[in-house]
Amino acid sequence: MVYLNFTNLDSETQERLLSSSKEDVEYRSGTELRQFAEIHDKDYEALLGLP
Repeated sequence: MVYLNFTNLDSETQERLLSSSKEDVEYRSGTELRQFAEIHDKDYEALLGLP
């Protein structure tokens, strides 16, 4: 799971950055994450940190 450290940002900016970060992770590693989730019986959405 990816954790970001936001400092001195309003909540709207934090959410926008977190959303774009998750999209970037999914774009770059989505196939591998899906395969890992299937092999290890994990929730793909939870791996990305999505609600």
